[in-house]
Amino acid sequence: MNKQDEIRIKIISDGEEHLISTYRNEYRSLMALISDKLYPDGFGECGGMGRCATCQVRLDNTQEIVGIDRNEFSTLFKQGITDPSVRLSCQLLINASLNTLTITVLA
Repeated sequence: MNKQDEIRIKIISDGEEHLISTYRNEYRSLMALISDKLYPDGFGECGGMGRCATCQVRLDNTQEIVGIDRNEFSTLFKQGITDPSVRLSCQLLINASLNTLTITVLA
């Protein structure tokens, strides 16, 4: 991995900060990275289909982050979530737009 291609993300889970380095397409989604590195209980129950809302995260920056856009909007809407900083991690691709973000795993 070229140092210029490195994506560094700070992930807060259960009150602990984790600095994770990855690269584009190492994981199919942010949910897969979080599941592999941090093992949160009950996280990503539907396996990345965007239906269960168990992989919610809060982004520290509400800039446009490219996602898969499968079921995310309707799933979050059904949960009563309209905050644009809350996203489904299964719908977020690992790419440069995540570099230097702080991401909080929501319970």
